[in-house]
Amino acid sequence: MRLTEYQALLIDCDEVLVDRDSGVWAALQPLLENHGEPPDKARVLVEFNEVLQGLYPRFDELGFSGLLCFAHRQLAERWKLKVSWEEGMSFARSAAGWTLFEDAPGAMLYLRKFYRLLVQGDRDAEDRGVLCERLGIEQEDFISLASDPRQDPVWLEANGLETEAILQVTRPGARLQQAGAVCLICRSPDNPPQPCASDYCISSMADLVAQHQLSLRR
Repeated sequence: MRLTEYQALLIDCDEVLVDRDSGVWAALQPLLENHGEPPDKARVLVEFNEVLQGLYPRFDELGFSGLLCFAHRQLAERWKLKVSWEEGMSFARSAAGWTLFEDAPGAMLYLRKFYRLLVQGDRDAEDRGVLCERLGIEQEDFISLASDPRQDPVWLEANGLETEAILQVTRPGARLQQAGAVCLICRSPDNPPQPCASDYCISSMADLVAQHQLSLRR
């Protein structure tokens, strides 16, 4: 299908719209200041992702803020550093202020003229309202990572959509949905958009807008 033929976009929140890695790196600085030989940014983020993924089975129990708090504590234990729970919660609350990529607001403003915009991510209820306002979407269109709307016939019928009409917009290395087309946003120069094993591989949300405009002209 051409880009103009989809009815909805299912967009990853973190690392497509929200610069999570930069937010995590900045929020970890107080902890890293106590590290004798702090690892580089890439290594820190790899370790953070490892501990966070290990905690995800407890998501229903802890919520997103709880996961971040425990991930902070486990990183401190890995690095043999002492931290308080207050420091862990301060790190967890930083998620509310993680910045959007520069092109995200403008891209969302443009794309919502042509698509139903669904954003998929993990946030606690108290953070969703502000984030949805920043992204220009309704709170009902913020969908948990635990859900897969493209394989939920009840949701699809209620929203007047079919699986084939929804394009997943995600990033390299993310969990792909099992059905439907995929557009990879390859922001990192280490993950060039070509060769592309997905339906679309582009470099940014701004590039997605440009590709959509090209498709309109054809």
